[in-house]
Amino acid sequence: MQGAIRVFLGSLFVWLNLVWQPPVLAFSDTSSPVCALHWIRPIQDDANNRPDRFYPYGSTGQGRYQVHHGVEFENPIGTPVVAVASATVVVAGSDEEVVWGRHRAYYGQLIVLEMDERCDGRPVYALYGHLGALYVHLGEHVEQGQVIGQVGMSGIAVGPHLHFEVRVGSNAFDRTCNPELWLAPLPGHGLLVGRVADENQNLLEGVLITVHQAVRPEQYWREAWTYAAMRAEQLNSDVRWGENWVLGDVPAGDYLVRLRVNDRLYTRQVRVNEGQATWVEWSIPVHNLPKRGAKGIMLTP
Repeated sequence: MQGAIRVFLGSLFVWLNLVWQPPVLAFSDTSSPVCALHWIRPIQDDANNRPDRFYPYGSTGQGRYQVHHGVEFENPIGTPVVAVASATVVVAGSDEEVVWGRHRAYYGQLIVLEMDERCDGRPVYALYGHLGALYVHLGEHVEQGQVIGQVGMSGIAVGPHLHFEVRVGSNAFDRTCNPELWLAPLPGHGLLVGRVADENQNLLEGVLITVHQAVRPEQYWREAWTYAAMRAEQLNSDVRWGENWVLGDVPAGDYLVRLRVNDRLYTRQVRVNEGQATWVEWSIPVHNLPKRGAKGIMLTP
């Protein structure tokens, strides 16, 4: 930790200005960083390599779509996609016969890589969905940065884009975690990672978090939502982080992070450093929460 401060405000505990590294885990490749945030982007720098902010991991696109198990990179059909790290191809083709997502023909043409590194002894997989072309075959070993396919619009895709997932432990739809915790921040950027829970450590779902640049505190800059329906949708916090919200690609600088629960506004000032994650955690007293089942707030034990 760097600059970890636990502050007590009334009945609210919160960690402030914390640049946090996840616990050290055992990787089979000792040259791999023990922290996440080290893969390259699955889209090259000359195309759109920023995940879409309207429909990030664990969100519903403000209620328009099913809960998202990955992130999206919107790009024209034919845009190359690359291996985020060295790996072996374990799936390459159509999902019309074998279910890899919610149902058959969900991803359309897809590739799944089993990464050379293992996280705490468990296999790690990267899934590329809705592809238009595949350049690799089952069992092939690929190197970081190698072009493995093209963006398409297959499966249930609405518009051309790459759907990208990370799965830990097994290559299964219920083993996903947030891909932005595996991808290296862009130059000059970091990310915000956090946890919103009640005082009993039950995660709060569907909470809107707004981020404001410190120099323009009243001007909205970007938003994030805590993960929705985690148990029902089989979403997962990353075991190394325990988070339930992430906002990636945040330019280094000072910010105000705000959330509102049951008409109470909580504001915290944080600093984002280049190449690092800044951790922001709230523990909301139960008596400040709306009654169970109120719109926008659910609890995940």
